[in-house]
Amino acid sequence: MRKTDINKFNNDPSNSNAFSYKPDGNIRATAFLKSFFVVILRVLLSLFAIGAITAVLILLSLRFYVLSLDDDNIALNLSNAKLALTSFVYVNDENGVPQEYQRIYNSENRIWIDFSDIPKHMTDAIIAIEDKRFYDHKGVDWVRTTGAITNLLKGSQSYGGSTLTQQLIKNVTDDNEVSLARKLREIFRAIHLEQKYSKDEILEAYLNIVNFGGGCRGVQTAANLYFNKNIQDCSIAECATIAGITQNPTSYNPINNPENNKKRRETVISEMLEQGKISQSEFEQAMQESQNMTFKSSGTNSNKNNSTATIHNWYVENLFRDVVNDLCVKYNIGKTAAEEMLFTHGLKIYSAMDSNAQSIVEASLKDKSIMPQSSDLEIGYIMMGFDGRILATVGCREEKTGNLWYDRANVAKRQPGSTIKPIAVYAPAIDFGLYNYSSLIPDQPLQIDLDGSGNLRNWPNNWYKSYKGHVTLQWALEKSANAPAAQVLNNLTTYKSYEFLTNKLGFSSLDSSDASSLAALATGGTHVGVTVREMVAAFQIFGNGGNYCKPFSYFYVTDNEGNVILDNRNNIPTKAISSSTATIMNRLLRQVIVGAEGTGKAANINGWDIIGKTGTTTDDFDSWFIGESPYAVAGIWTGYDNPKRITETAAAVRIWKHIMTEYLKNKPAMDFAFDPDVAEYTYCKSTGNLANTACPNTAVGYYASSNVPQNCYAHYGKAENLLSENQSNEEETVENSDETIDAANISEEPVENSIDATIDSDGQ
Repeated sequence: MRKTDINKFNNDPSNSNAFSYKPDGNIRATAFLKSFFVVILRVLLSLFAIGAITAVLILLSLRFYVLSLDDDNIALNLSNAKLALTSFVYVNDENGVPQEYQRIYNSENRIWIDFSDIPKHMTDAIIAIEDKRFYDHKGVDWVRTTGAITNLLKGSQSYGGSTLTQQLIKNVTDDNEVSLARKLREIFRAIHLEQKYSKDEILEAYLNIVNFGGGCRGVQTAANLYFNKNIQDCSIAECATIAGITQNPTSYNPINNPENNKKRRETVISEMLEQGKISQSEFEQAMQESQNMTFKSSGTNSNKNNSTATIHNWYVENLFRDVVNDLCVKYNIGKTAAEEMLFTHGLKIYSAMDSNAQSIVEASLKDKSIMPQSSDLEIGYIMMGFDGRILATVGCREEKTGNLWYDRANVAKRQPGSTIKPIAVYAPAIDFGLYNYSSLIPDQPLQIDLDGSGNLRNWPNNWYKSYKGHVTLQWALEKSANAPAAQVLNNLTTYKSYEFLTNKLGFSSLDSSDASSLAALATGGTHVGVTVREMVAAFQIFGNGGNYCKPFSYFYVTDNEGNVILDNRNNIPTKAISSSTATIMNRLLRQVIVGAEGTGKAANINGWDIIGKTGTTTDDFDSWFIGESPYAVAGIWTGYDNPKRITETAAAVRIWKHIMTEYLKNKPAMDFAFDPDVAEYTYCKSTGNLANTACPNTAVGYYASSNVPQNCYAHYGKAENLLSENQSNEEETVENSDETIDAANISEEPVENSIDATIDSDGQ
């Protein structure tokens, strides 16, 4: 019965789809679509959430970015630009009281003219061609700005869209970077500026600051230059001529490119007519005048060579450069804008110059007894305190008779040669605990691929044309040996050396190729070179307990209202090496001056503890000396601007000694401060270990308590005493022990490779 019923049901045409495949497919399709839309909805909700979060983050970023622009007030102070206030440099006298030293003022061709004295035709012309909605927007023309940002995103290098307010900001800040970030900065600055100043004030500043070619800033000097008249007397066509220059001051210069300017000014005149700023008759008259316009190459107020301009000495010129660079960094402005601030904003700069030291250095340049005989052999010199204060500097050997001369002390980059060894090799190697004062080092070449050819060769050669087997670290530095320095650096690694120089000692002249170069860091064959300033600043660490202080040429700077805008008085040092390493390196560098093999013996000054390092480069193209007294560190480079062999390599040390001797006159005696953890021990020159009574050749070394060498077992005898009076009882027990050395433990290898044995064999 049940089976029959089922069969009947299945055969019923009216119910043929009840359990068929088709209705099952519909169910599945419906379920699939439902799931699909759920997934899509979830994706959309996720995207919405991500977008919302992103928007919040962007808004927060923009908020902080806007807040970061508060410092722009100093750069966007239009009243300062109008006043063109004189700035002042102060130098402390012998009592530390600041005294006016020099005044700074702008010598460019610019005459400020008040808005009321600028003819309406001039303002109409500039608005017509540059920003026709100037009086309608709030600093930004959003229609043009949207197009500009679109062009930027497409990769265009010229995206335009700037209002007169934005153009003014570019001229004031010199911020010309082609980037979205710059465009955003410009937008926010424009909005901020229009909140602070009226439209007429902004337009007045624009017409007085913008470049109109030919060395002119502002419409008044442009009228003087091109038409030999004042702007008040210029016609519509003449105003259009001036207005047309701003887009490209070179291409549209009416004197140099008259045809380009003609097309541009007639475009300006046409825009003035179209915008209803002139009548049809004025248009026709201006176009007629445009056909036969003539220009003057000079006018009543044209730019002239100021023969009475103040000549800045080397220190002041370096001071200007430092102030400009620091203004650029702190206020996110360009170099031109920073220079504008320096010359026109009434700044007061409290210089760090030691006037006595500067006078000594400048007088030394005139002393023929110490200066090189070759008149074109140049010098670069800097003296610095151990707090980073630049005391004196000169950028060449000649008496300075002009400004903006090439500075061979603070700007020029030359290979440092062996002067780099203490800072790139030995100091970090000792500080890492890899070596001590008297560690034995192989004086033999490495086999390396110097040129990337795949061929190994022996490198480096020593200047004394031989290899000594094994030498102590002290002897290697005193002798300025190349091979031991390369061996130490190879063990230390170039990476650690490069990181030490760039991160701890402030070197910015080194490039990425130097980071992996043994030649650059072991022997000073850097790719680009370094400055004297960088080298002197780095050597500070050997005289001040291992602290690096960023060099500075001014204490602080105030604006015209007395507000401090730049400040170096809290120049916080950073620890580059430990105090104990600094003491050890100090004593190592002392041996360069007083050691029997010392390359810097000519720098020694009677009665003073002098330390230092010489350096020459390949083929004697450069000669250096970086030296220190307890009062100051100083460095000098000598060489030719077009590199060639120096025959007077001793000149660097000679000049250095003369200047430092004069500087130290009448100064009270003072010693370097040494780390109390460093003690004196007698060591065996053959093994580098602590000496005993049988060691044939000994010397005094300096060691941190954590890195004292073991006793010498190569010679039979009693242990020597400590030379330091501060040794511990434990050290006294060890050093004064009467215990004899087992002859079976004596190794002859260190003796065979000793300094003394090899020196004797080479007749050195």
